Amino acid sequence: MKKGKINRVIGIIGRREGISPQEVENEIQRAIDMGFDNPDVKVQEEWAKIPFKGKRPTPEEVIEYMYKQIKEK
Repeated sequence: MKKGKINRVIGIIGRREGISPQEVENEIQRAIDMGFDNPDVKVQEEWAKIPFKGKRPTPEEVIEYMYKQIKEK
């Protein structure tokens, strides 16, 4: 999924929720951080499946991963 499509999805979510695209990204990142910090082994195994470049996945990386997972099924 290209960056433009990801931005479009984030914009659609923002309009639907009445918030800015930046707020959508902030909320997604907050959810990622909470999940990423979960000490449960099974939860950590799932996070290990997501490819990311930094210390934590970004909203874009998570959306890309989820898109690929849905597309495969």
